[in-house]
Amino acid sequence: MEPASIRYRNPGAMWGNALAIKWGAAKKAVTLNDGKGQGNNIAVFPTFVAGICAQLDLWRTSKNYRNKRFADAIATWSGHNNVPSYIAFCKARVPGLTENTVMNDAFWKSAMGISFLKAQAWHEAGKVYPAPDADWLAAQKRVLSGVPTANTVKKAVVSVTTSTAATTAAATQAGMGMGTAVLIGVGIAVAVFLAWKFWPRKPEQDLPHPDAVAPSVNTPVIGDVTPPAVKTEVSP
Repeated sequence: MEPASIRYRNPGAMWGNALAIKWGAAKKAVTLNDGKGQGNNIAVFPTFVAGICAQLDLWRTSKNYRNKRFADAIATWSGHNNVPSYIAFCKARVPGLTENTVMNDAFWKSAMGISFLKAQAWHEAGKVYPAPDADWLAAQKRVLSGVPTANTVKKAVVSVTTSTAATTAAATQAGMGMGTAVLIGVGIAVAVFLAWKFWPRKPEQDLPHPDAVAPSVNTPVIGDVTPPAVKTEVSP
């Protein structure tokens, strides 16, 4: 049987939480019977791209990892378990990576950032992760381009539609012709949408405490064995 991180298209072996759900994970995570007695669970993603997006977004937005030295960030990620071996594993697979490499946006936009995500997925799965190169690149572009998720797009559409209707109604009541009123409403709606689209955004807010994250499915997955140095970090 394939490792859970591969079966559930979750290369970072992330727990179920708000950030995972943001990128399309099921609202209920799956409980892992890994013998650790820690109640570990794993988020379930619909595609490799969605799982990689969540993996990257967690690394680049969490206060525990954002703009940190690689050695410090990986120590936190691993729960300070077997840190030297985790560092050595990644360095052997990511050309140019050192303990002092800063994991900032410049890093995540680079080929080194992609290589690191692949190395981490390999470490978590205990084998080379099967996501194709195109999926890693697609996820990198999606997360770093600021393209909104399905939920934020839906909210924007509702907002623009409401704005258009309200403006059109007001213009009509003011005595304007329907055609003119519609044009005015559409123009304002487009302006509102563009302002929303390009307005600078703060990094993703920290995730809630583990007790507040998505509940796990109460059907343990038998036979899952967590790879060496599995992280105990469950939310940024």
